[in-house]
Amino acid sequence: MDAPAHTSDWPDNYGPVSAWWTVFILMIFQIVSMIDRQVISVLIPEMRADLGLNDFQISMVQGLSFALFYGLMGLVIGGLVDRYSRRAIMFTGIVVWSLAAAGTGLARGYNQLFAGRLLVGAGEAAVSPAGQSLLSSIFPRHRLTTPIACLSVSGVIGISLSYALGGNLLALFSTEPLGGPLAGLAPWRQVLVVTGLPGVAVAFLAFAFREPKRRSQPPPDRQAASWGAFFRYIGAHPRLMLGLILGSAVMAVAIQGTMVWTPTYARRVLGASAADVGTMMSVAVALGGIVGGLSLGMLIDHRFARGTRDMALRLLCGFCIAIPPVLAMAFALGNFAMLFGAITLMMMTMGSSYGPTMAAVQMIDPVEMRGRFAALMVLASNLCGYALGPMLIGFLTDYVYGDPMKLGAAIITCLLTAGPLAAWMVWSARGDFLRHLDR
Repeated sequence: MDAPAHTSDWPDNYGPVSAWWTVFILMIFQIVSMIDRQVISVLIPEMRADLGLNDFQISMVQGLSFALFYGLMGLVIGGLVDRYSRRAIMFTGIVVWSLAAAGTGLARGYNQLFAGRLLVGAGEAAVSPAGQSLLSSIFPRHRLTTPIACLSVSGVIGISLSYALGGNLLALFSTEPLGGPLAGLAPWRQVLVVTGLPGVAVAFLAFAFREPKRRSQPPPDRQAASWGAFFRYIGAHPRLMLGLILGSAVMAVAIQGTMVWTPTYARRVLGASAADVGTMMSVAVALGGIVGGLSLGMLIDHRFARGTRDMALRLLCGFCIAIPPVLAMAFALGNFAMLFGAITLMMMTMGSSYGPTMAAVQMIDPVEMRGRFAALMVLASNLCGYALGPMLIGFLTDYVYGDPMKLGAAIITCLLTAGPLAAWMVWSARGDFLRHLDR
């Protein structure tokens, strides 16, 4: 029905309506992915007590176990994305991570918990590379930032729902435990099973949109699409690749480290309830991420069309300099309302900058390598964000400050170090980015 709207901007089997329908389905996948990934952060005190874990072990489960397979499998899947059906790849990944997320609730020890999170990461590695490759095959360059920003916004919605579901389901199951097959399980375990299993049904939406024709014409040169060519391309442009990809990853250290540990900080240090923390994080993430993500996406596409083609990079650098001190003040003062405002501000600015940076990388990488570059962004940002960020804060709390009540000081240290470093790295890549756009 959208055939009349076709222009030379769109691939042969797609138009604006079918393109945005695809965005909508990918947003659902991202929401489910983030719920299964992030809900565990609200359950830390109960999980810690039940399994006898310390903060560093918890940070390994939250971060390294997930991010390790998420990143490594992402590169493998990115190679598959560049050659095979992206719909089939996403379907398989969603089924794997959903079953693994539910199975994590049945873990009887640290090793089983670690293994379950490995499989969650392996499954979720399918969505981002396949989704970015799909959108870059559908949308023209000057319209690409907004749909990719929508994926980031949907991730924010998923994180918001994970906090709300985690906190409120934990409170519900603590007073009214589920019966049937889940009877006898601890409330935190029931939360993980209930939030994980529905993803199996969601996976079938992968067949609700068409596989777009790839934009490379004629068919891709196998030699140009090889892994050797991929790594040679990175080696030929080190400042650009390191600046954009690693700069975004260092920013993720500050963002994800803060997001993962803020619920525990609010409960442990400020004495807030699980339900109050879940609601606070849910509203802050949703309000900041949705408003910031959509606004930045549209602003950057508008400014790109008007000639400011590095607007995404300029904004990211400014946010990474200005926002960490505000967050540090909120943690230092220990005020719940101020903490709510600071997390909202972070999601509206730094948290919303990641999607436009992904779009910037998709604009300059070779067509036959888009899946792998998307996966490389995911690998770097998740190893740093979900692994290094939480692990660094857990390490600082346990082994540097030596006091669980000094969690806020550990978060502040992470923020004030990672933010400026990320800004410097991305700013150093601006010139190369503009030169690549000219090509």
